[in-house]
Amino acid sequence: MKTASLHVVPANRFARRRERTRQELLAAASRVLAEKGLHQTKIADIAAAADVGVGTFYLYFPTKEALFDAVVDDSVRRLKQTVDLARTAAREPIERMRAANAAFCRFAQDNREVFKIVFGHAAAFNDVVRDAQELFAADIEETLREGIEAGVFTALPTGLTAQAVIGMVTQMLSWWTQNESVPLETIHETVMTLALRGLSPAADAKGVHHG
Repeated sequence: MKTASLHVVPANRFARRRERTRQELLAAASRVLAEKGLHQTKIADIAAAADVGVGTFYLYFPTKEALFDAVVDDSVRRLKQTVDLARTAAREPIERMRAANAAFCRFAQDNREVFKIVFGHAAAFNDVVRDAQELFAADIEETLREGIEAGVFTALPTGLTAQAVIGMVTQMLSWWTQNESVPLETIHETVMTLALRGLSPAADAKGVHHG
């Protein structure tokens, strides 16, 4: 299974201070990019939001695009850890699918700005974002294979089905970040109902748990 790259926190004082500034730039970039988009955002905007000089920005990132990639990488790392923890705690394929989706939903709720950047409509055209989405599609494909072997999922092409599921989840959650009047639990249950009823080999979806 693929895993996102891990970012190690340094031990000495100078390195920790440098890491804090880097994280402040990432946080500022998340806010500004979510509001303005990549093309409308200027390096000066990010530096101002992080309360540092433009020169300091260049000590950490050579370009705005490099910072964007770092925001995506950091966000995917955190999301992957959250989803992996949820999947590990679940024992059965259906439980694992529900746990992973619930973790995805919680991350979107707690990290709205970042989620818009990583999974928003414009981001879908960025190679680093597509690579990030493949991490989660690979996990879904693994769960699908387990479910097919257990007889709880229909024997559909796992690669195609994984792409359909991750596309549905990210699309619905990206929509939700702009329409938060809809309860997040409704998003979660809608995704699970569509996915599990479609994946269930029984026409009437008997045995699919919704609680």
